Amino acid sequence: MPRRRTPSTEAARRRRLAAARVRRADFLAEKGVLEHAITHYEKATELDGHNPDTRVKLGDAYFEAEMPRKAYQAYRKALNIHPRHAEAHFCLGEFYYTLGRIRGAAQAMEKALACDPARHWYACRLGDVHWLIGNVDKARDSYARAVELAPAEGYYHYKLAEFHMRTREFAAAVDQYEEAVRCAPVDDFYTARLGAAYIRQNLLEQAQAGLVRATMLAPDNPVYRYALADIMLLQHNDEAAERIVASTGPLDEYHSDGLRRWRGRAGLGALSDIGLLPASELEALDPEDDVLRLEDD
Repeated sequence: MPRRRTPSTEAARRRRLAAARVRRADFLAEKGVLEHAITHYEKATELDGHNPDTRVKLGDAYFEAEMPRKAYQAYRKALNIHPRHAEAHFCLGEFYYTLGRIRGAAQAMEKALACDPARHWYACRLGDVHWLIGNVDKARDSYARAVELAPAEGYYHYKLAEFHMRTREFAAAVDQYEEAVRCAPVDDFYTARLGAAYIRQNLLEQAQAGLVRATMLAPDNPVYRYALADIMLLQHNDEAAERIVASTGPLDEYHSDGLRRWRGRAGLGALSDIGLLPASELEALDPEDDVLRLEDD
């Protein structure tokens, strides 16, 4: 006579089956096969309906599959199961953000960080959201918190530096860009941003060294060579600037836009391909400058 399963053993069996479904769904979701991933996540929630982690993953899959109503419901169900589930609060915040409900996003991300204070990524994203709302001091605190939680992560130093550039605290921006470069010394992106910040402080020799390094790290990026030529002009070395531009050749539309943005950060404007306006005759930062964007280059 077959042995009957007790309620506890049956529940354990269903949890194991649900875990297997989740593993399969994770694999499919990573491969972008969202329809089948969703099917497995849904089956997993049927087998183990009290697992908030699975609900969050299902919500993420719904979100990626452009099924916002179902994504919202999944996140809410996760929070009904576990009201202090940090990831569920954070994902709900990102959901609100995509809908343009920025204050709702801030509230949800604040809850996420309160539930898991060590999550540096939550703090960084919260800084982005507070900046959009206009909560400058809260944005500063959030970026600084991310740096404090993960001081070896160059990206967070970069984000705090970008904040200081927006608020025209250029000396503080230099400090944070320098930290970003120390954390990621082979990252040409951070190095070039540091060069622009040096110009804001009239540290032209340091700016030149930074752009020389950026061109060595990314020799195929002509923007850095044009930026180096700009610095040569600021140092009244017109011949060297002209040689750099002549050897680089004209920029296409994409790289021209990149140079315009770099000059905006540095407080420089173009009179011609290699000419400059004095920083005193320029606006602070171009409103279209990607330093104001949440998405990075």
